[in-house]
Amino acid sequence: MKVLIKPQVTKPWSQEMYDYNDKVATMMIREIQKSIRKYKNNFDKLNELMVLCGGIKYGDGYSIDELYKDVFCEVVNVQNYWLNEEYPYAVKQGLVESVPYNFIGY
Repeated sequence: MKVLIKPQVTKPWSQEMYDYNDKVATMMIREIQKSIRKYKNNFDKLNELMVLCGGIKYGDGYSIDELYKDVFCEVVNVQNYWLNEEYPYAVKQGLVESVPYNFIGY
């Protein structure tokens, strides 16, 4: 794994801060994608991953195949600020593995 060097926090944010946070988000997204594959046949776990990625939950009437496909679509659009808020909780719940870095500037 590549080692990230944490940039100095500045106001307004520097490009280095944005780049660093994007790299952290990429690590988190990869872990989420691993969990999506792991829970491919578990509607409830996939639904929790959907909450992590988009803040929405699927109800009755949706198939597990639809949820599986849609959660992959959502994960590529998840915002860094949302991951900053929700990812630690998902780690505590055992949905995803932790990553060795945290966002900065929030």
